[in-house]
Amino acid sequence: MTQNMFQEGLYQVFVKDTPSTSSPSTPVSTDDEDIFNVRIHRWFGTVVNTRVLVAGAIQILGALACILSTVTHACVSYNCSVSMTTPVWSSLSYVAAGCLAMEVQRKADQLKVITLMGLNIFSLLFGFAALLANSVSSTEPVPLSTKEQRAGSYVAKGSYIAFTVQCFLASVYILFLSWKGLRRYSPTHIQAYRNLSQNQDETNGPLLEQEELNL
Repeated sequence: MTQNMFQEGLYQVFVKDTPSTSSPSTPVSTDDEDIFNVRIHRWFGTVVNTRVLVAGAIQILGALACILSTVTHACVSYNCSVSMTTPVWSSLSYVAAGCLAMEVQRKADQLKVITLMGLNIFSLLFGFAALLANSVSSTEPVPLSTKEQRAGSYVAKGSYIAFTVQCFLASVYILFLSWKGLRRYSPTHIQAYRNLSQNQDETNGPLLEQEELNL
């Protein structure tokens, strides 16, 4: 009789409870999204640490320096022509991206990270277009009479190009870190893990039934 009670207990625990866990796959729930946001926040807070914060600060400082050098070059060489200040507008997008990067470092979630990636992609494209527009502009430079003026013009032009490239590199680095975090903690991976666990339970079910019959 003791053996029968032991067999009945095994049946109740392993056989009857198993099908209840192998429910059809369902969409990612709100709890999964919360877990995903927690993992993303941990990724930026511990794994990435302060790298996004530093890259965002580099973007902001580089963009402000680019604005100053662009305005200086436009005023010295082109009498403050508005057409030669195009990099100023792309630099403003880098400032916004840098501020958002600092906010993501403080409290990261999926929406902020996706917005950060989109803003950096836009800044990259806008910045490249601004440099291209400046290089093909038909505005004629004013003649500079002294060596100091010519040297200042060259320094200002080289500075805004260098600071723009610096913002480029910071944006690419932030994009890489953001993409890596989203890819590593994607909700699709959570769902795949859940489906795998369900498949293992379904596979183990017949084995448990066979074990119960053998007993």
